[in-house]
Amino acid sequence: MLFDNPTIVAGFSPPRIGAALALCLFVAPFAAAQTRQFSGRHVTIHTDLPASAALDQLPAAFDAAVPQWCEFFGVDPDRLADWHVTAYLMTSRDAFKQRGLLPDHLPDFAHGYQYGNSVWVVDQPSDYYTRHLLLHEGVHALMFQLFGGAGPAWYMEGMAELLATHRWSDGEIALPVIPESREAFPFWGRLKVIQSARDKGQALPIDAVMRYSHKAHRQVEPYAWSWGALTLLNMYPEYRTAAIAATDRAGQPPLQFTRNFYSELKDQWPQLQLRWRMLVDGLDYGFDPLRNRIDLTNFPATAEASTATKQLEIAADRGWQSSGIRVAAGQSIRITAEGRYTLGDDPRPWECEPQGVTIEYHRGHPLGMLLAAVAPTSDADATRMTNPQIVGVGREGTFVAEFDGMLLLRIGDDPAALADNRGSASVTVSVAVAERP
Repeated sequence: MLFDNPTIVAGFSPPRIGAALALCLFVAPFAAAQTRQFSGRHVTIHTDLPASAALDQLPAAFDAAVPQWCEFFGVDPDRLADWHVTAYLMTSRDAFKQRGLLPDHLPDFAHGYQYGNSVWVVDQPSDYYTRHLLLHEGVHALMFQLFGGAGPAWYMEGMAELLATHRWSDGEIALPVIPESREAFPFWGRLKVIQSARDKGQALPIDAVMRYSHKAHRQVEPYAWSWGALTLLNMYPEYRTAAIAATDRAGQPPLQFTRNFYSELKDQWPQLQLRWRMLVDGLDYGFDPLRNRIDLTNFPATAEASTATKQLEIAADRGWQSSGIRVAAGQSIRITAEGRYTLGDDPRPWECEPQGVTIEYHRGHPLGMLLAAVAPTSDADATRMTNPQIVGVGREGTFVAEFDGMLLLRIGDDPAALADNRGSASVTVSVAVAERP
């Protein structure tokens, strides 16, 4: 059974203390001459930083996030009417320690930490990332306040990353969002971690992410993978429902929580693993989660490979689309395609056919080319995800499946640029008997 090895998922919950116990935390009075404080409805910030427009907006951003967090979790905002967090935003840890504002019993942390309704945030090189960390620690505090816990490491940190990744402009906040560019989200870096591992063949299976121990997040990489896992769960209504319902068990021991979560989705786990594999393959700045959802209503009921011939319409305004065909390693797959569709409309629509246009390329293939993917149904290594086999097909092509998996198809385009595409390609897929040694 998955998640059945306590040495892999081992560890107690991270030492974050619920709101009721936070009263035990002694925080000495602030030395007014050396620091300043400013407040909103839900947060008071103590800092040794000089005033700036971005800094002075932090309480407003935090207050704007609270009702959106409540909406995400399906919680009545009145439950948090009197909820208040004390935040310590630091440039000098030593100065805060000397004044008793950074207690010795807190563990070492690189960027931020939450203890009850108190949070500590180290000032970051960008205004965005400082605000992100304040929101991240705020999500931890909110979850302990509402649910009496925040779950195991993958869930706790993934949820905080999901609900802290935001867009702040003109006094309004939008969350959760997928960053549209590196420049707009400086020093965030989660996509860089995932893309680098993917390109090196070192991406993590979703099961490995969910086995993180409570010590894993002392490094940066687990935050990226946990964010990715919660991004997947948030993309699909059936997974999102399970993820929100899991807050009822947020105080459970980590292994028990993860086992129960898996049990809730056990019948859908092969589909979830496939979707994770293709999400990791395609994640990029501006990724459109709605148009990149993979509809698996035609997912085969059995694990038997097909030898069928099938006709499909592959829409240009969606990401990977399931053929409903399961293939085996060694099977020959022949695909033909025809049709005309348009990509984009700025400055004018680009008319394409399945061979694509060589004016522009995306990940090595002409823009608009018909692509095929075999998404493997298992991994040879439980700690390393097998990347999908992706083939440029064009008008016609034949290739041999490298491993057992599901056959997916799409019109090649940036996954952030699907909304203004129009039309589809008519595709015929023929799968021959596997040629095994």
